[in-house]
Amino acid sequence: MRPSLLASDRIQAYLDAGHWTRETMVARYAAYAREFAERLACRDPEEAYGWGDLEEETDRLAARLIALGVERDARALVQMPSSCREIVLRIALKKAGIIGVFVPMQWRRREIDHVIETVDPALLVVMRGAAPLEEAAWLDRAARGLHRIDPSAEGAAGWLAWREMVEADPDRESLDRIPERRFAFDDVSLITASSGTSGLAKLCEWPEAAQLCVGRAVAARLGITSGDNVGVFAPMSGAAGLIVWLASAAAPCGFTFPAGYRPDTLLACAEEARVTIATTVPVVLARLARAPVEKFDLAALRLLRIGTAAADCEAARVFETRTGCRVVPASGSMECPGFGHAGADEPRSLRLDGSVGVPLRGGGLRIEDAAGNPLPPGMPGELKAAAPFASSGYWGDPQANATAWSGDWYATGDIGILDARGRLTLLGRIKDIINRSGHKILPGEIEREISCHPGVLDCAVVRAPDPDYGEVPWAFVQFRAGAPPDAAGLAEFLRARGLAGYKIPARVVDVAELPRIGGSKVDKTALMARAAALARGSTG
Repeated sequence: MRPSLLASDRIQAYLDAGHWTRETMVARYAAYAREFAERLACRDPEEAYGWGDLEEETDRLAARLIALGVERDARALVQMPSSCREIVLRIALKKAGIIGVFVPMQWRRREIDHVIETVDPALLVVMRGAAPLEEAAWLDRAARGLHRIDPSAEGAAGWLAWREMVEADPDRESLDRIPERRFAFDDVSLITASSGTSGLAKLCEWPEAAQLCVGRAVAARLGITSGDNVGVFAPMSGAAGLIVWLASAAAPCGFTFPAGYRPDTLLACAEEARVTIATTVPVVLARLARAPVEKFDLAALRLLRIGTAAADCEAARVFETRTGCRVVPASGSMECPGFGHAGADEPRSLRLDGSVGVPLRGGGLRIEDAAGNPLPPGMPGELKAAAPFASSGYWGDPQANATAWSGDWYATGDIGILDARGRLTLLGRIKDIINRSGHKILPGEIEREISCHPGVLDCAVVRAPDPDYGEVPWAFVQFRAGAPPDAAGLAEFLRARGLAGYKIPARVVDVAELPRIGGSKVDKTALMARAAALARGSTG
């Protein structure tokens, strides 16, 4: 399929500038199989593949998919844990010319039904055998009339078993069709879910060349080489895991998948597999920073990339001091990944200065006021981003495309500041701005100050209704063990740090843990609903 928002002249401009090439991931992996057949390509707790083994297994699976009668450019809806099997499936789909639609494991009926309705898949790859009874029955109904594969160990009646697909010899005719079926550099070969903070996710289409472009840019920023063993410590259905795996477009490094994302599991995996670079998300960093890291041998681990959102700099400093591993913040979205990325070689004072760095190679940023006028360095406004590695639009949603994109520029919905060096600092979401009787308050500013309090582990600031001011900031705070909640003391702490009086949270709510979307982003919609309910209770 051709990209929605990329005309042929823009594609040619990307080629002329050297951002895009005509190469594909399938071609890169085939080259690795020829040159490094025995070298480790990926491993997880159950399986391991060399580059040669990976090439053979992806050929078999691609041919079996073609033999099933799945048409070229058909969609495959995939929900499975990140593992070697996911790598096999991703490459096999590219070889077979089937667009993969990868969604988070946390999604359930409502979200998956939305994707099925939007992309009209011909193939479902879902952990049917591991599903609870009620959900399994729903999956069977949803899969009626579709080809279906169960990658779980249990398998399920009526579904094709993973082993059956990858171990049986395919017919020669289907194997011979792979060259004509596999995606070209300018084909859309992937659809990802944009993890919005409310409503149903939008589905972002990715041309093959854009995937390789961001992979090469990330590899360059992190200094990834063929000798690295990269720990994918975040699901590949999200940007933090996917973007770093795409770095395999630049180097035949190995990839290691953990058994889970608990701190002790990740640290044990890093020790046992001698992981050199890992990628994860801010919430996992916060947990790693307070984990007993001294119990593990992390001498091989030199970089920990924190993607998707601005990292907690204090947690980053703590982890870095305790382990000697450099923390590299990055930020972006599925629509435009890597619009901010620190450098692995930058000094700590710069890397962890509260910004998310500068864009990856080829990316551009601008800050605009409400009227769309560009703002100078140091002035906050709406962040817009453009890049050769951006998504080429939302699948089947021209109205959303027209709203989010203007030419090459994507409206992120974030409020940001660019300094004179071009480094980006994120201040929050436009829709999260709190209007307290005409005073505009950025939740991110208050959250950063609250996080500096020694008794605070995590926090989120949201708007709450107020009869006098219209809206006021409330803070939901997770205090550290042994640190008793002290709203008055926290308010005095914020005043002492110079926070204006109207920005001091009107109420501090003690929570055991913040609600999250997909285990990563704080669910501020849920917190605003709770604040509204609590406010009604206090006034009624």
